Amino acid sequence: MVKHKKLLEKFEMELIKKEPQNNFKIFEELLEFAKEMKKIPPPSPLEGIEIDIKYARAINGIKRTL
Repeated sequence: MVKHKKLLEKFEMELIKKEPQNNFKIFEELLEFAKEMKKIPPPSPLEGIEIDIKYARAINGIKRTL
């Protein structure tokens, strides 16, 4: 809980003026982090597709025809 909201807002505005945000830099850093965690790109684009299909059938009420 913030007790001094105006003081915090003043601090935030001063910080933004001093260091403008660079969204592209933030995106690049998040992308690098995801690559280090081996979340992007997935090993195979179709990996886990069978499970996704089962979920979709269950949600949509489609019976399996095989």
